[in-house]
Formats: sequence, C-alpha cells, structure tokens
Amino acid sequence: MESLIIFKDVTKKFQLFWEEITILDKTILNINRDELVLLYGPSGSGKTTVLNLLVGLLTPDEGEIQVAGLFLDIIPEREKADFRAKYFGIVFQEANLVSTLTVKENIILFQELCGLEIDDKEKKIDDLLEKLGIDHRADSFPSQLSEGEKKRVAIARALTNNPFILILDEPTGNLDRETANQICALIEELFQTTDMTVILASHDPKMKEIVSTIYRVEGGNIELEKEFSERRKKNTVKYRPLESLERIKEELDALDIENNKHIEEESTIE
Repeated sequence: MESLIIFKDVTKKFQLFWEEITILDKTILNINRDELVLLYGPSGSGKTTVLNLLVGLLTPDEGEIQVAGLFLDIIPEREKADFRAKYFGIVFQEANLVSTLTVKENIILFQELCGLEIDDKEKKIDDLLEKLGIDHRADSFPSQLSEGEKKRVAIARALTNNPFILILDEPTGNLDRETANQICALIEELFQTTDMTVILASHDPKMKEIVSTIYRVEGGNIELEKEFSERRKKNTVKYRPLESLERIKEELDALDIENNKHIEEESTIE
C-alpha cells in the first residue's frame, strides 16, 4: 500500500532566548492508510511538534511533508484551515469546549466555524454521540462532564467532518486507568471499522497494545520501534478514493485564483 504521509529530511528548530533547540533533525517518516500509528516518547520529546507539522500548524525549517501526494508547503497559509477541516480530525490534549454551550452546541459551532456543509447535521451528531456512548450527555454543559466524557466529545467533534486522518494528542492524558482503557478500546474500534488512518502521540504504555506501528520520538529523531502487521486495518474495510483530495486541491487552486483576481482589481482601482 502506498504511503499516505511522508516526511522527507524534515528539520524543525525553535529559538529559546539565545539557545537554538533542534526538535527534529532531517527526519524521515512514512505512514500508510492501513496503519494505527503511535508516536511514543517522553514529555518534551517532540511528539506534538510532529503532529503540528503534519496538519500544517507548523512549517518545517528544512525538508518536505506530503499528505496523499500534496506538498503542504504549496498550500497558502490562509487556506490551510480549510484543508485541515476537510481532511483531518484533530483531538488536542485539552478538549477546549465552550463552557456556555451544550455538548451538541459545541459540535455545531465547530461545524459552522469550519464551514462544513453537512446534510441533517443534528442527526449526524446524535449518531456520533450514540456511537461514542455519550448520547445521554447531548444537552449537558462541559462543567457537568467527567474528563473521559469531555475526551469523547472532543473525538465526536473531530469525527464530524468524516476525516481521512484522525490525529489524537495524548488521548488518555489526565484520565484514570479504567477510563483510559475505555478510550483505547474506542480508538481501536474506530480504526478497524472505518477507513481512517489514526495517528496517536502519547507516553502511555497501554497504547502499545492496540497500535500497528510504534515510532520512538526522541533526540531529534523518529525511529521505527516495532510493527504489528496483524493489527493493521482488515481487508474488509472499503477505502474512500483519494480523488477526494484532488477536489480539495482544485478548490484551493480556485480560491487562490479568486484571491489574486481581487488583489489585481484593487491595484487597478488605486
């Protein structure tokens, strides 16, 4: 199976006062569509940086990043949010729910902010919440939820755009062991019953029991630690064609052309 995600000689550095810190140093990474990937390593090793590079929130200082053949550096900064909304589902370490909105209202707000056009959106939300076992919390406010329930809401929000790639940053962080185990089982089920590629960043050793591929992130490198071919996605899963990404490319190109047209018109008026 061809690579879905490619890091080629990616370097990322940060300036901390007078010191330059290298987080990644000429890193190579290849992820296929049928993988459930764990980026494993201690806190501060660069796992979150890898995820932020992957979704275009950060830009590498050197090297190339491709998602399904699309070079992320060709996407104008103003269009990257649209790309993320249509292609990725992202679950950050914190749920980041709006405290004055209910669970369902938080997800609807996300859909509207992303400009997602979803038929019968409330039914889709109800179906997602039921699948994740929190349908009874649809009208609850964040302050009424447990940490595990907040995490499930964040996952539901990330799934609302039916993404190709699901990204989860420390999905079991701040959870008790029983709840963390439930989240692990949920992630495994989502992976095996959909065509989504799932990428986790965690230092929770329990995650090693469910993933197909483990990469160690440490010392500026991403090293393959172990593969479990039997845990890859089953052959019964039907994949959406990646031509869907081609449509995104066309939309981005069209938006870029339209924006350039407006700039030219404004210059003519001046």
